[in-house]
Amino acid sequence: MCEEFSQCYDDANICLWTDGSFMSQSAAQSVCQQRNFFLPRINNSNIQSRLAEFRSAAGNVLDGTDIWIDVKAVTIDNWHWIDGSSLAGSFCP
Repeated sequence: MCEEFSQCYDDANICLWTDGSFMSQSAAQSVCQQRNFFLPRINNSNIQSRLAEFRSAAGNVLDGTDIWIDVKAVTIDNWHWIDGSSLAGSFCP
């Protein structure tokens, strides 16, 4: 059984959850939907900051693994976070 970790951030009006499982994007989306949730949508810098805090606080539950976020694909060549910082990591359309 996987260890679970969750944290709510009232100032950003979000709750984040993980059990550290490695799964595809579609499987992660299905798990979220079964819980009446959705993958996190980073639409402002406050949510982006809380996601970074969550990753840090989750520690060994995530154990350095990646997490899925909900994005809408647009045609651009330079991906970046909402706060303007460069996107680090892979993007899987």
